[in-house]
Amino acid sequence: MNNEISLQRLEEIVGAWGASPARWPQAERAAAEALLASSAEARRLVAAAQRLDSLLDAAPAEAPSEALMARLMAARPRAVAPASAATRAPRRRWRALIEAVWPYGSPAIPAGTLAASIMLGVMVGSTGNYSPLTDTAELAAEVADDQLMALAMADIDWPEEWIQ
Repeated sequence: MNNEISLQRLEEIVGAWGASPARWPQAERAAAEALLASSAEARRLVAAAQRLDSLLDAAPAEAPSEALMARLMAARPRAVAPASAATRAPRRRWRALIEAVWPYGSPAIPAGTLAASIMLGVMVGSTGNYSPLTDTAELAAEVADDQLMALAMADIDWPEEWIQ
């Protein structure tokens, strides 16, 4: 690796790892220490970082309370533990499957939405006069050519017989 390092790179290293050369990356440590020995600007940069490090070291570090730890552990994502089918009751297997598919709480809302959309589709489909089983030749014979042309061209002047 190159034995020279820029002042900007030294600033990035000091910002990430602090002012102590023992924390700096091994690959860049020798070049950073050489720049520190030769540059007054680099020494000022490291001195400012040492002041910040001493302030951070003086700050008290408190252990988290039991209540906080309990809340964090309860809120953590849970993985579905694999288990053999013989040891689980069928109800628990279904619950694990549902949680694997929908881990966001109760599946009643998406299931109800799906059922409502199916029912809406059936209702809309059953109210139409068009049947997909109708032969297109029969349909074409029933409708006059000018009506088909007006329909195809999206003509807003409907033929007289359509207005009734």
